Amino acid sequence: MANYLVIDNGGTFVKPAIMDGEGNILEMLPKVPTHSLDVTSMKMDGSEPPLGELDSVEKYLELLDGIYAPYKGQVDGIAMSFPGVNDAEKGYCVSGGAFMFAAGQPLGPVMTEHFGIPCTLENDGKCAALAEYWKGALQDVQNGAVIVLGTGVGGGVIVNGELVRGRRFSAGELSFMLNDLDKPLDGGSYFSSCGAMGLCAGVAYACGLPVGEVDGFKAFELIKAGNPAANAVFQTVIRRLAGQVYNMTTLLDLDAVAIGGGISREPLLIDSLKAAVQEHIDKNPTAPYSAFYPHPVVRACKFHNEANMVGALYHHLKLLGKLG
Repeated sequence: MANYLVIDNGGTFVKPAIMDGEGNILEMLPKVPTHSLDVTSMKMDGSEPPLGELDSVEKYLELLDGIYAPYKGQVDGIAMSFPGVNDAEKGYCVSGGAFMFAAGQPLGPVMTEHFGIPCTLENDGKCAALAEYWKGALQDVQNGAVIVLGTGVGGGVIVNGELVRGRRFSAGELSFMLNDLDKPLDGGSYFSSCGAMGLCAGVAYACGLPVGEVDGFKAFELIKAGNPAANAVFQTVIRRLAGQVYNMTTLLDLDAVAIGGGISREPLLIDSLKAAVQEHIDKNPTAPYSAFYPHPVVRACKFHNEANMVGALYHHLKLLGKLG
């Protein structure tokens, strides 16, 4: 069976792994800080490299050289999850997200020529959706979506068994959806405020704590302790999430919506969201007028830290016609 080098390129770390064609991680390789790189002295033993800056395609290729060299001849391709808006079929980066140097670059073809093996890339949120569709919470659906609660709100949409990319490849950029149509000029009115960062920042402000001191663990510690200010923020996030799950289900006739991101591991979030959605179903004032009003289904994602890798590999295999 062929093996692949799969790389999750994030704003904080570049995380590589060796995977087989079934989506199994055979070996996790040392992750490397994204914006603290000196590629000329990078070590693959997990130790921190000296400070430097990853600011060009050339430096990025040097970084990948160090990751790929020990596995040259042992992997049949390189599959990448990449931030920003990308033409995944051509391997072209429209924007680079945290990797601004990649904007406007045909990174996939450049890497294919550089390494001499097929190299592909796909948007990170879309990778999460592909992972859940291939091996996770959306395996049994024709129409589904993944909502990833992270720095903002990312995700992807599957319709008729196919990922929706859009003409400009930006479908699934959920952060930009409006929660409050009456306040379009207020940044807090956008779906991005429902991500992990938005929840943590909201709890910090509400509780009079420094923003830097409130991560997901601290936020849910306060919420579970019954802190009224923290719970008010949490309920607002849940209400907005439930509303968007309902809207997406209505618009696309979705079979299920899977919730991902680090904070989706917290059962309270998933349970609260399911309860809010169920209340909407039970009390929907439009129900008497149609037997077909939306009944959203909420699930927790199966994949978390490894979602982008699994989805990137799925995209790679499908693009090259290697899926069974």
